[in-house]
Amino acid sequence: MKSNLLLHYIIMVSALMVVLAALFKIYQDSANAKFLMLTIAGCLLVAVGQILIIRQKKSKK
Repeated sequence: MKSNLLLHYIIMVSALMVVLAALFKIYQDSANAKFLMLTIAGCLLVAVGQILIIRQKKSKK
């Protein structure tokens, strides 16, 4: 069960790292701002979903 939580933590952290990379790319050059905003929205949705899964699994214990 612990390995399942670890997997969700890894997915959450990697999604947040993609968000930070996209924000940095927008800061450097805003040529692809629409695509990067879509990427940010999608990755934030994944991260929030993983946080909800982690909370649900922790409350089951």
